[in-house]
Amino acid sequence: MKMILKDGREMLMSDYSLKLLKYYIPSVSIEHQSSEVDGSDGAIFTSTRFSGRTITAKFMYKAFDYHDFKLFIADINMLFARKEYFYIIFDAEPGKRWKVRLANSYQPNELLRKVGELDIQFICENIYAESVPTTLDLKEWDIDKWAWGMGLDWDEDLAYSFNSNHFTIKNYGNVAVDPRQNELAITLKGIFDNSVTITNNTTGEVYQWNGALSSSDELNISGIRSFKNGTSVFKQTNKKLLSLAVGDNSFSISGGTVHSIVFNFRFLYM
Repeated sequence: MKMILKDGREMLMSDYSLKLLKYYIPSVSIEHQSSEVDGSDGAIFTSTRFSGRTITAKFMYKAFDYHDFKLFIADINMLFARKEYFYIIFDAEPGKRWKVRLANSYQPNELLRKVGELDIQFICENIYAESVPTTLDLKEWDIDKWAWGMGLDWDEDLAYSFNSNHFTIKNYGNVAVDPRQNELAITLKGIFDNSVTITNNTTGEVYQWNGALSSSDELNISGIRSFKNGTSVFKQTNKKLLSLAVGDNSFSISGGTVHSIVFNFRFLYM
């Protein structure tokens, strides 16, 4: 197992005398909102949402003597006790990462004089795992990013850059990508006289920006924000967002001619 800090630094557990014995990822918790109607049986469900998820990792540690054990505890406290989020990646699933924070305090369980176990709990900031690479990373085995079990079709190339007004974006994860909560960046270049309209025909969502693009301009949709050449143009949009359903997403663009459009995001996994 390894950690990736907010600043990009990687921390291997083996460098801290920790050996991962096992880990447990529970199912998501489900919260239902419902109401009851007098004279009717049952309830009317108005909404359902997923709530928190806590990952438990069990480690074994070894110390040479009492003083080495004290140094070990100091290193572990420095490693895990952080106010900001970090990512954890398990060796069994090297292509997925979890955005987490330390859930609570922990206490080493001494089994022998120099050997013990340590249970660490991580609360998920995003309840889904996300792919370590983005859609702009090459699909190659030797770069150690993509892996089996990520829903990829290895007989089909990953294509997330197009020069057409009609194309299909594949979301190989098993969770929809919502730009309000997840990474999703769309970069468009082309010739548009008055407006740009991007339609996800699969979800029925329509994004529109009222403005012109020349061959030297760039429209960037980053999450819920919109920029033209780095300047915010959100007020000139229809205030709608584009999400990605699981599987194929058929897109069409009107208002002009697309020279290039690039989608950059991470796949999400339950």
